[in-house]
Amino acid sequence: MPNLLSRSLFNLFFGARRKAMASLRGPQPGVLGTLGDFIGQQPWDVCARYGREYGGVTLIWMGPNPGLVLNDPALIEEVLETRRTEFEKGSISEQVRPTVLDSVFIAKQSEDWAPKRKTDPLEQPWSADWLAAQVGPMQATVTQSVEALLEEASIDLTPALRRLTFDAFAVVTVGERLPSSVFDDFMLMAKGADARVKANIPLRFVSAPKGFEAARERFYGHFAERVSAARRAPNLNAVDLMARTLREEPGIDDQRLARILGQFFYGGVFSASTTLVGAFHQLQKYPAAEERLAAEAASLAEGKLTFERLRDARWVEAVAYEALRILPAVRVFTRTPAVDTQLAGVRLPAGAMIMISNQHLHRDPAHWPNPETFEPARWLDGGVARDPLGSGHFFPFGRGPRACVGGAFTMVYLQTALATIAARAKVHVDSTEPFEEGFFFGVVLPTGVTGRLSSRGARSNAAVESA
Repeated sequence: MPNLLSRSLFNLFFGARRKAMASLRGPQPGVLGTLGDFIGQQPWDVCARYGREYGGVTLIWMGPNPGLVLNDPALIEEVLETRRTEFEKGSISEQVRPTVLDSVFIAKQSEDWAPKRKTDPLEQPWSADWLAAQVGPMQATVTQSVEALLEEASIDLTPALRRLTFDAFAVVTVGERLPSSVFDDFMLMAKGADARVKANIPLRFVSAPKGFEAARERFYGHFAERVSAARRAPNLNAVDLMARTLREEPGIDDQRLARILGQFFYGGVFSASTTLVGAFHQLQKYPAAEERLAAEAASLAEGKLTFERLRDARWVEAVAYEALRILPAVRVFTRTPAVDTQLAGVRLPAGAMIMISNQHLHRDPAHWPNPETFEPARWLDGGVARDPLGSGHFFPFGRGPRACVGGAFTMVYLQTALATIAARAKVHVDSTEPFEEGFFFGVVLPTGVTGRLSSRGARSNAAVESA
């Protein structure tokens, strides 16, 4: 809490503003407002603490400017769903723009978000059929990655599963793995965006990493070349996103498709791989859950893994859901009113910060039995229907029309990866103590989660076929 002098100075200069917000609870502001609460702390932890201490709405001060932290499902529904057109995404849009360019992720609702979302390949009627066709290719690619990791005496799970995920995303987007140089450019551009996200100075003063612009030109240029080649010599049997989009949407602009393919990686590689790290960390802590996953995965490996068989693997699904609940990769969503607006009983000025976190709601003891315990069984026997993705107490991909466009794909990827890895290897994590959580590209970054993979002996059909 700010000292008496600091609180007095805030009240002296901004007391009238504070009086207008007197109906809301929140921490005492000082000369910096309540920014001091966030210094040295992860924002999701602060938001969760506010939820426990102040309830569903917390008044915060970004210096002299009021803002809100929302932990109330009804108010979150207002901002993200029923009144969503009144609120734009926060500063994240400008922070990552040099990396993701004109992605639908950062598009403004008042400008071009709607047409971009409507024409995104993952929003098309044929996307469900495309998604179902990706299980086999992803299984084969993940199996190859696991074979390589089995040769390592020790691994850091975060970068290892990030590269495994990148390779799987490459296969579903363009039909094959990409050169390491493309991955290197992908990471350099992500670091550029991350520096802007974490900057405490105006973005115009934030320098891009050395070689950023050249990396961006190469990265998106790589996909442009592939689109051009696929356009000249179409493969009618290919099931990847690029080939399917060119068949279904022949009028799509080549540059736009190339950017969509490149942006696909930024939409999910970091968050999906973080979820896998969290899942295997928790499975090490709860061996009965891990043994049940291994048994179901072994059964799946006895035949060709298809979308239909994966959909019937209820424990695999439950593990994925529980990992997303207890350790969601994206824990803070920001919005700002486009104009002065009324919310939570007060008038918020245009541009005010609204922070929405799922950290507290995903572990709310009033809603979840044993909320701090990794219990995949909570998702069986109607659990998924009780708390569907994007509902009040479970929104790892966000809520409403602006929820992640790749959410359905990510679920299929997570289940495919969990089943494939568990069938081929046992993941040993060196410590089941809570890992340190960093922050990278707007996503939780597990740090220091080391371990190794040991073979379960029997190879899956995918491994045999690809050998």
